[in-house]
Formats: sequence, C-alpha cells, structure tokens
Amino acid sequence: MSLATIWCFASGYLSFFFTDCLMSRWLLNYTPQATIIRLLTINALNAYITSIVLYWTGGFSDPRLFLPGWISIATVWKNHTLTVCYHITHSQINIRKETVTSINVFSIGSTITMITLLVHMHTYQSDYPDMPLVVHARRFCEEVSRRIASIETAGRPEL
Repeated sequence: MSLATIWCFASGYLSFFFTDCLMSRWLLNYTPQATIIRLLTINALNAYITSIVLYWTGGFSDPRLFLPGWISIATVWKNHTLTVCYHITHSQINIRKETVTSINVFSIGSTITMITLLVHMHTYQSDYPDMPLVVHARRFCEEVSRRIASIETAGRPEL
C-alpha cells in the first residue's frame, strides 16, 4: 500500500502540474468562469479514468493490486497521455522544464519501488540465494541487538 501511495502522489503531482500549466494558459485566453468549467471537466475526466483503471487492474477487489493500478495510471495516463495533450496545446512553448519534472517524478517513484520489491523478494522467497552483503548486515544487526540486550541486563540489579 505504501508503494501504491508513492505512485498515487506521483500521479497527483503530474496531474497538478499539467492542469496548472493549462490553467495559466486558459486564464490568458478565457474568462475565469470558462477556465473553471475547463478545470472541472478535466478533473472529472481524470477521476473517471483513474476509477476505471483501478477497477480493471483489480485495485478495488484486492489491496495488493493497487500498486500495478497506480503504476499504470501514473505511467500510461498521466505521463504519456497528458504529455501528448500538453505538447499539442503548447506547441509554441519550450517544454524542457515540464519534461525534466516528469522524469524526476518517475525516477524517484521507480527507484523506491524497485528497491522495496527487491528487498521483499529477497526476504520472502525461501529459494532465493542470500547475498553476502545481506548475510553480513543480518549478522551485524544480530550482534548489535545481542550486545544491547547484554548491556541492559548487566545494568539491572537482581531481585
């Protein structure tokens, strides 16, 4: 669930960034009322597509499937579809800043997800071979906890 939350935040950030850029452009060309209608429309479409993707990936039936659902939403819907729409609507503007922001958001989410899933696979797969680094780290943690326990028991008076 925590990994799905990271991807949910990444998706939300990209959606905010996209609508913020569109709203800035709309406010220059349209009245505030027309801009509000456009924002409500794009948010309704966004909510509907998010709901459909989470339904079809099984996120509503099993919480473990929220992760693939939110990764799908963030990568396919938010990144590709909204980026194409943004390029179409802002064809005359340099979009380097927006592209770098999108890459940064996905780099952070992907790195955290990859590390967490590797740790999970290594921890819960019985036939997965132990890495020497993990073996040494586990021994070190056990030794530290054993020494802390012996220090705590040595400092207590006997009853």
